[in-house]
Amino acid sequence: MDGCLARALSGQEANALMSTLVRLLLIFCLAFSAGCAARGGEGLFDSDPAQSIVWPLPPDTPRIRYFRTITGPEDFRREGRPSRLMRWVVGEGEAELPLRAPYGVTADGEGRVWAADPEAHAVHVFDLAERQVDYLLTAGEQMLVSPVGVAYDRERKRLYVSDTGLNQVFVLDRKGRLLGTRAPGEGFSRPAGMALDSSGQLYVADALAGRIEVFSPEGEHLSGFGEGTLYRPANLAVDPAGQVYVVDSLNFRIVVFTPEGEVRATIGAIGDGPGSFARPRGVAVDSQGHIYVSDAAFDNVQIFDMAGNLLLFWGGAGKEPGKFNMPAGLFFDGEDRLYVADMYNRRIQIFEYLPQP
Repeated sequence: MDGCLARALSGQEANALMSTLVRLLLIFCLAFSAGCAARGGEGLFDSDPAQSIVWPLPPDTPRIRYFRTITGPEDFRREGRPSRLMRWVVGEGEAELPLRAPYGVTADGEGRVWAADPEAHAVHVFDLAERQVDYLLTAGEQMLVSPVGVAYDRERKRLYVSDTGLNQVFVLDRKGRLLGTRAPGEGFSRPAGMALDSSGQLYVADALAGRIEVFSPEGEHLSGFGEGTLYRPANLAVDPAGQVYVVDSLNFRIVVFTPEGEVRATIGAIGDGPGSFARPRGVAVDSQGHIYVSDAAFDNVQIFDMAGNLLLFWGGAGKEPGKFNMPAGLFFDGEDRLYVADMYNRRIQIFEYLPQP
């Protein structure tokens, strides 16, 4: 039967058929081996067994532990294969996009991490649990220009992306398909960092307008606050009680707002020592209400209580685990893991807060 089939085909047709069969075989083999590796191989969403770094150092009780680092597509290669070899198999060519300067970061707590990278004009999507990497380059038909903020709504499975080059906030599903946009009536001047509260309300820092804009989960613009108080708000976080923590970058402080938008407290001031700020960039809050602030001039992360007392700091310039080069966005997932966008080290570092009894 094989001989009859070969004689019935022209040489060109036979070659085309053979090429198709080879590709299908390669796809099957890759899918089978990838599935086996994902089930039996080392999970990327585990702490780095080669590192056991904590802060503060013994004999003090450790409060922060280094977890692991995401450096880009190379973390997801198996046995020397590029992470996107499947594209080559189906004739589309290899395509890997390295982290260039990640600014915003968010995660779902189950292994998926999104990093907004304005220099790459993309949002990187890292799935640590499934050992996969992908990229969001567009929002619908619109190419991303300068994505800086990301926020993920776990309940509704939607991703928010702010783009300062387009002055837009996009709403995407988990596969990157455009669901809509968010904007106040007059539009944004320069949308930057974003955060969600426990009900799914979206808070967006408009850096040029000096305001925080608030949207319902359905997309209705509910309110805005902070005008006259904030000077170039960069990033923000929301705690379980609905308090909003804003990096007031050119006032060199963190401003804490009540859920109604009233100023409750301010933390920090300009200075050149611990407890002060030179270039504050990111803010996050852990499960016990401690406030974390990244500073791109000091290359560190500082931890405060609500009264503004400095509790701990770590970092310094460098490439080793726990060192930084212009850290920016911060994010805590539901397991008290802290994600730090380490911009010019071109990586995302992950740490754990170690709660005390």
